[in-house]
Amino acid sequence: MSTTTWHTIREASMISGLPESTLRYYEQIGIIAPIARDPSSGHRAYTNEDIQSLVTISCLSATGMPLDAMREYLKNRFDGAEGAHRQIALLDAQALRLAAKAESIRIQQAYVSLKTLYWRAVAEGHDDEAQQLLEENHDVIETVKKQIRSKAEA
Repeated sequence: MSTTTWHTIREASMISGLPESTLRYYEQIGIIAPIARDPSSGHRAYTNEDIQSLVTISCLSATGMPLDAMREYLKNRFDGAEGAHRQIALLDAQALRLAAKAESIRIQQAYVSLKTLYWRAVAEGHDDEAQQLLEENHDVIETVKKQIRSKAEA
């Protein structure tokens, strides 16, 4: 006969790396199933299985996966091969989101490097060189402007 080990919300938070407020929120919105309550205190009491789910959720959250995708991911875990195919699709979609974010950061880095070179040229009195840098890197500047417009529209 196995006995259940119970964990407080503080322990669940420390093990999973998720703040207590996030654990409450994830329960409220259905990312995690309702957590059992200690009958004497009414406090949440997490099982080892709950903790395992929280660690998975923490890892998914660390990738920036949207909440709806995390919810679906957790549901798919027990659906065998069919669920595995849905997991692959969810993870592929997340990989694409991360690749887009990485490209965005690469462009931002290129912009910062360009502006550093520009201002260095200005500081050294090389205004022609500074202007040439702007002209030669017009595409980087326009791409950053598009990113700004996209964020403003979102």
